[in-house]
Amino acid sequence: MKKVYLVGIAVMILTLTFYFGDFALARSETHASAQIGGLRNANATFNEGFCVYPDSSFGNLVAAELRARGHKVLTLSAPVECDGQFLAVWVEWFNVSYSPVLSKGHVRVIAVYSSVGDLSHYLKYKNATDKRRALVEFERTKKPQFQAYIIIDVSDESEGFIALKGYQDYLLRQAAKAVADQAERFELEGKMKEGSD
Repeated sequence: MKKVYLVGIAVMILTLTFYFGDFALARSETHASAQIGGLRNANATFNEGFCVYPDSSFGNLVAAELRARGHKVLTLSAPVECDGQFLAVWVEWFNVSYSPVLSKGHVRVIAVYSSVGDLSHYLKYKNATDKRRALVEFERTKKPQFQAYIIIDVSDESEGFIALKGYQDYLLRQAAKAVADQAERFELEGKMKEGSD
């Protein structure tokens, strides 16, 4: 009887560890793809640093990734105009098929970007009934800037010992890196163009 009780406790601890733990001892095959659209005004300018509006905990991962790359980052508690490059980010959908030894996942994240801290495109998207159309269509603004949207799809298949939370965190970190890569690319290309003008 005591043996059955101990086995039951061990199984329960293992189950809780794999469900709530944050570890990954796995081999992963991860792919990220990006869809990008933008509108660049003549003489577009690019502010220093980033203002990230998280809209979810995912945005904090993006902010941390940009900070780790040496950028000045301000995390906004509400969508407001700022002195940096505005970046609103959120998870559009998340799908995981999980087992402790084989997991598959797909996450789609979206970001709205402005090189001068203008949030008008984001607000237009947020208040629209046709979200897809509002995301991909831009309106000209008085400020000379570059506005863009980023849609990142990350798909993964992992084999090995991995906790559910650890696996979800892994997928979100990969998506955050892809968003940061693209935001840095916007800034670099913009500053190179500014220098050549």
